[in-house]
Amino acid sequence: MKIKSVLSLSLCMAMMMSVSVKAESRILGDVDGDGEISITDATIIQRYTIGIQTPVTVTSSVADIDGDRVVTVMDASHLQRWMVNVSDSYPISKPVAEPSPTDRYVTVEGVTFDLKKVPSEVTLTDKSITLMLIPKIEIDPDDITTVVNNGHYRNMIDYTDSRFKESYLIEKENGILHGYDCEVTDREDNPLAYVYAHYKSGLYFPFQTTVSCIGAAHGSFPIELYYKGELIRRVTVNVDVNRTLDDIEKILSVVRSTEKACWNSSMTNREKMKAFAEYIRDHYTYDQIMCVDGAVLTAFAARDLGLESMLLYPGGESNQHCDRHIITYNLYANTSVPGGHCACLVEYDDCTLRYDVQGELCIIKEYTC
Repeated sequence: MKIKSVLSLSLCMAMMMSVSVKAESRILGDVDGDGEISITDATIIQRYTIGIQTPVTVTSSVADIDGDRVVTVMDASHLQRWMVNVSDSYPISKPVAEPSPTDRYVTVEGVTFDLKKVPSEVTLTDKSITLMLIPKIEIDPDDITTVVNNGHYRNMIDYTDSRFKESYLIEKENGILHGYDCEVTDREDNPLAYVYAHYKSGLYFPFQTTVSCIGAAHGSFPIELYYKGELIRRVTVNVDVNRTLDDIEKILSVVRSTEKACWNSSMTNREKMKAFAEYIRDHYTYDQIMCVDGAVLTAFAARDLGLESMLLYPGGESNQHCDRHIITYNLYANTSVPGGHCACLVEYDDCTLRYDVQGELCIIKEYTC
């Protein structure tokens, strides 16, 4: 997923440096790093894609054969075809540029990046850390790509959609925050961390990637930063956290326990969302879950199903259709709530439904602008 916007960043030209990438010797398809391509490499990819622990860390720079930014079983198939001399026109066995993990300054495609705040390995023992990337000249943010956990996560919300504001308080002339966030899980599908990749013009660190742990969490995963398809830095994130849930994690705990209580595999997504909303209505009072809380709970439940969800502040009661603000919701910024009612919009293939959910209330209807 690319982070899109228009960059307005002014840095002193004297800070510009001409430093070339120092590349390690790796080839596309050599997943285990032994210098050769064999059935072992294809097997490692297959094990990785079905959640079986692998003997080496899988990284997309050598395992993403077809270049779609996600390591899938198709990449293993491409390797197998190559080994029996069936060509797919992918550059298998060709050198892959891998920047040195110790260099502070790396130049890719003629642009020098300061990686002082982007180490090759970090360990998260508290709530969150932030990686901060500095390009030394103006660049198009559309050319920066962040690949999290080789493209594998439970769900993702994209903030680059021009229809939605991150927050109604952020003015366009000051630069709107763009990016996305996704939830990384371990091999047993336990929540491990949220990764929030974002960009905002006018900052000294315009490109930031925040990793926030979810309660007690233990594991590791890679984050890779690319410029125009060339790897800038690979970061191994180690998570070793023991702490109690904070407020947002308590919300997620309610979401997951409710899903477990009222969803089953025979339901459609729309049936699951209806059951979720009705469960909140039937099991909580308004004092326990007000409209804002209910909207957030519903939004996260929709995201767990892979559906896009937004918060709607119509500025009145649940029978009103007018828009005051439509925003996305993330874990890292407290969303300011205008006076009035709050609902949740969930997008399906054929329509957008509005969910007004709180203790003792559940209204589901088609959304009309």
